[in-house]
Amino acid sequence: MTQAIEQAVRDILTACRPQQIILYAEKRTMATDKLKAFSLCVIVPDNADCRALRTHLHLAITVDVPVSLSVYTIGEWDDLLSDKTSYAAWIARKGRVIYVAAT
Repeated sequence: MTQAIEQAVRDILTACRPQQIILYAEKRTMATDKLKAFSLCVIVPDNADCRALRTHLHLAITVDVPVSLSVYTIGEWDDLLSDKTSYAAWIARKGRVIYVAAT
């Protein structure tokens, strides 16, 4: 995992208490393999306002490359995983869990 992704995870953990963070896309330059952008899915407790939190997280992330965020509550995530055609199900299949909250 690159320093930019690690920093973004630290920034997210400072801004909220997610249950999981999933890395599901990385764009890199062909010539140098340098990270150009990445996408994270943040799964948060059911009482969270995902729309407001997504904006807050974009402002909190301090990396120099574009970051795309998908934010779901645990309930939304669980419901969407049952639909194999949903974007959340695709993220679950293709992504890599990079953070799980301690229980």
